[in-house]
Amino acid sequence: MQKFAFKHFTHTIGDIQGSIPTFLNRKVVLNGWIDGNPRKISSKLVFAAFRDFNGDFTQLTAKGSEITKILRGLKPEDVLSVSGTVNSKRQRRGSNNNGAKEWELVVDNIEILNKSSEIATQLDSLKKTPSQYPPEYRYLQLRFPVYQNALKMRSKAAHIARSVFESMNFVEIETPLLFKSTPEGAKEFLVPTRRKGLFYALPQSPQQYKQMLMASGFKGYYQIAKCFRDEDLRSDRQPEFTQIDMEMSFAKSQDVQHVVQKLLKAIWKGIRGLPLYRIDPAKDGYLLEIEEAEDFPKLNYMEALTKYGIDKPDLRSTLYIQDVSQYFNGMPLKRSDFAVTEACVLKGALKLQKPSRELFIPENYSMRKPYVFKIRDEGELKSWARALPNGSNVSISDLNKKLGLEVGDIVAISDRQAFPYESPTPLGRFRQIAMINFPNSWRRHVIGSSDPTSRDIFVASWLVNFPLFSPTEGKIIDGYPEYEFSKLESTHHPFTMVKLEDYDLLDKEPLKAKGDHYDLVVNGVEVGGGSRRVHDAKLQQFIFSNILKIDNYPVLFGHLLRALSSGCPPHAGLAIGFDRMCSMLLGSSTIRDVVAFPKTQTGTDPVVESPSNIPDKTLALYGISVRK
Repeated sequence: MQKFAFKHFTHTIGDIQGSIPTFLNRKVVLNGWIDGNPRKISSKLVFAAFRDFNGDFTQLTAKGSEITKILRGLKPEDVLSVSGTVNSKRQRRGSNNNGAKEWELVVDNIEILNKSSEIATQLDSLKKTPSQYPPEYRYLQLRFPVYQNALKMRSKAAHIARSVFESMNFVEIETPLLFKSTPEGAKEFLVPTRRKGLFYALPQSPQQYKQMLMASGFKGYYQIAKCFRDEDLRSDRQPEFTQIDMEMSFAKSQDVQHVVQKLLKAIWKGIRGLPLYRIDPAKDGYLLEIEEAEDFPKLNYMEALTKYGIDKPDLRSTLYIQDVSQYFNGMPLKRSDFAVTEACVLKGALKLQKPSRELFIPENYSMRKPYVFKIRDEGELKSWARALPNGSNVSISDLNKKLGLEVGDIVAISDRQAFPYESPTPLGRFRQIAMINFPNSWRRHVIGSSDPTSRDIFVASWLVNFPLFSPTEGKIIDGYPEYEFSKLESTHHPFTMVKLEDYDLLDKEPLKAKGDHYDLVVNGVEVGGGSRRVHDAKLQQFIFSNILKIDNYPVLFGHLLRALSSGCPPHAGLAIGFDRMCSMLLGSSTIRDVVAFPKTQTGTDPVVESPSNIPDKTLALYGISVRK
């Protein structure tokens, strides 16, 4: 083994780039990596790209037989300490810098701090195709500037969040990661102990701990918290994730929303230098910038489901769903309990481009595929609805007039319940697919922006007036979910407070009660969700016992009930999905781009090869055995 002592860098590449005249002809020391294979010009002249720990680049130039021999023998990702003189150079005519002066480091000494492995050299070619990069070498991929910048952006967002909370006198408090198993929705990760038969559970959120902190007398709490859910994974979901968690005592929903609005405005301005937008109430097809002191607009659950078909609508688009039940002579499409017939029209879609197959593939719809028709000529305009199950009952001419349907349009028809529990509905999903496949169509105009199709338009809103409880979803038969109305579950979580005007509905008609819950939605993404909480122990006990029918609630939630019964003040809070928000700020469709070591879709960490098998001898210490 070799004992290394190396020259510490005197400057960074960025230092020199920012003030080239000051550094010309000066000796400096840089630390970093060879980026790509060195280029031999002659036996006495070799060039190599060099990258430092900030992701900045410069050119190393070696002149003379000895130093060129060393540089020529280096491979991509070899880590070096290089000494040399800053020298100016002029870019070739036609380069991106238009002949502007640049600089190079004329090297007089190279210390090889560590040689890269053969695999690092082989993977160098994948820098331009990061999606094909082997995930087990994530630590090498993280050297790329794009990932370095993504994680630095995430760090800055966390710093801004902490600054906002500190400015408003919130207290950052860490809550335990070893919790207990309680039913909150998703499946949990269990942690065995050596006390046989006893397990911890990793928290799905700090929900119960933060409510107990409100009972502990804190006015405002926050933390950037790790959470865990054992559920199916996708691009915006990981088994372990991070949320910005907050709670306020003596607070109503509006108090929490005020803090979160200030937080989001600060993060968007600090990270992207951009405002957030809302729909112009005077002109539905236009977007207005949300002013500094202005609240985000509110959208009711029922309006969102009936107008957009989802409880987190992307409001950048003017695509709407219309109730057309009256044109079907009171006849449902298939089932009497799904009596509302609705339509969504893609105006002029056939004239814009060849329609994507995605609109017509049943597998792209979580429940049932809507009936989708291309109106290619006058004949189809007059007859398209005859292909519906109850087409003979349809007044086509009146329906066409209602929809403004013309040759060149695409129309989709589907059904839903009078009060929709599906989210998205079939047409809500149709609208999502249409927006993906026609990204620049049906976009609202942005007042003050010359490019309304820009990806840098972020539209924010609060979704409110959710049902407090929902019927349990059972089997799906022919694309229709069966609901068990005698068995209710919390739409969000069992600690959500009922809207005070609906309080009396809890005893006899709980399904009609609305929750004091609010989701924060930006561009069709649920960035965060929160609620006013139940702070009365008797009411919370009633919800557990009489509505949700949790038999063993004293064992599961006794700790919380004791805290609530000890003079716990009214309180409310919210959690922001930090990974999801950061991927949105980055402009990425996957949160894996803003997580240092993400899991794959099978829940595996390919870098350390977890989860892994545990020897029987070790399992025995925990009273566990694995069936062979």
